[in-house]
Amino acid sequence: MTISYNLDVSSSSSWTFLRVIFRWRGSVWKSVFQELITWTICYSIGSLVYRYLLAEYQQIQFAALAHYMDERMEYIPLTFLLGFFVTIVVDRWKNIFANIGFVDNVAFYIANYVIGNDDETRIAKRNIVRYLCLTQVLVLRDISIKVRKRFPNLDAVVDAGFMQPHEKEIMDKIDNDFSKYWVPINWIFAICVDLRLKGKIAADVLLNGVLNEVKTFHINLRTLCNYDWVPVPLAYPQVVFLAVRVYFLICIVSRQYIINDEADNKAKIDLYIPFMTQLQLIFYMGWLKVAEALLNPFGEDDDDLEVCFSSKIQFFLKYKKL
Repeated sequence: MTISYNLDVSSSSSWTFLRVIFRWRGSVWKSVFQELITWTICYSIGSLVYRYLLAEYQQIQFAALAHYMDERMEYIPLTFLLGFFVTIVVDRWKNIFANIGFVDNVAFYIANYVIGNDDETRIAKRNIVRYLCLTQVLVLRDISIKVRKRFPNLDAVVDAGFMQPHEKEIMDKIDNDFSKYWVPINWIFAICVDLRLKGKIAADVLLNGVLNEVKTFHINLRTLCNYDWVPVPLAYPQVVFLAVRVYFLICIVSRQYIINDEADNKAKIDLYIPFMTQLQLIFYMGWLKVAEALLNPFGEDDDDLEVCFSSKIQFFLKYKKL
């Protein structure tokens, strides 16, 4: 679920920075904690080996290697790779969020365009909204780990009240190698046409308005399927993920304090813990972790989108007055 911190930044003050920076869940600290500890341990081991286990001539060779690596660190363009990659991922994330789909618009049309309070009409209106939720559940089951865990099979969907047993039998009888997201949408169209023929919808233009809203809802869900079907080309995240980790792997050698007085790259201060490189790791790795989390917003990270909030009770409480 996306971590909300709006109350922490409700006003601009000196304390706003502190309230935000020391949050843990969903924070950069939680994202890079394991990498930072692992890198620091590896750096310390490398430092101990260099200082106490290598012979003098080996230390000279190590210093030359560290100097060679440090001079060529700019060969890995981290800022360019990360900046361009994060831009693509954030744009993709925004489009996915905009197309999650909410049944409210169609429910407003159904509540006002379908005339009648008799039991048959009320059941028809409820079924339309239920079929919208069913379509959304069927789509999210295939693209969201959380929803798949909640509804591992269609029987779980039936138990939750989104589908009736006889409707499941109808879907099971449909011989189709592709996804059956279209089936509940087809049922909605059939119900709406039947309501128009019975005079429950006063005019064709009103029927067309309802069907257009249903079509828009379906298009939004199909867009989510398309994003899941065609992800960012694998080679690009591989290059970015590898570049950042290789960069800091090289830093284990290139940022060591050189104990040879004659070395060209000898630092003035012997820091057992490279504070500045650790800061660099926090910034770059945190930047990368943002991209990793947003790359699949339907996963189980702290900042992934919450798509498993509906329940049978909430559904009927919301639409019982239709």
